[in-house]
Amino acid sequence: MISNFEKARNKDEFPDYFRGTGIYFTKDPDWDTPLHIINWQGLCNFLKTQKNPESILENAFKKYVTTINKTVEDANDLLENIGCYYYMRKRVPTLAANGFDLVRDMSKNEKQIISNSMGFLRQELNKANNAQNIELYNRRMTKLLNDGGPTNLESL
Repeated sequence: MISNFEKARNKDEFPDYFRGTGIYFTKDPDWDTPLHIINWQGLCNFLKTQKNPESILENAFKKYVTTINKTVEDANDLLENIGCYYYMRKRVPTLAANGFDLVRDMSKNEKQIISNSMGFLRQELNKANNAQNIELYNRRMTKLLNDGGPTNLESL
């Protein structure tokens, strides 16, 4: 059976895959939003069977990152994907093979997109001043750091 990641690879639909849209959507039962971790689990199972998993993941994620728009939805999806990567990286050695680090190894251009998006997200959350959303953001950032993610996504 072909995995969703393989489908995305064959159709060159990595932005949809990482956003969890269309056929790549798995609904979070609590929030009715994309449950990104499901896609990451499938991605990891696929990468375990490949000769150059770092290259495959890096190229796929780059195609996604370069499509990020300056919207809260895109920024939230990006943060969720980065969080999933670092969470899974601790559990799946393939994601850290040869010292590979998806975010830290991105090009200057992709890092700038990530930093701009994360700064925009924080600003928008502060502007909306919704205590629940700010708390969720803070918890996600704390988890990301605890899982080995970059200390400041806004200045990669």
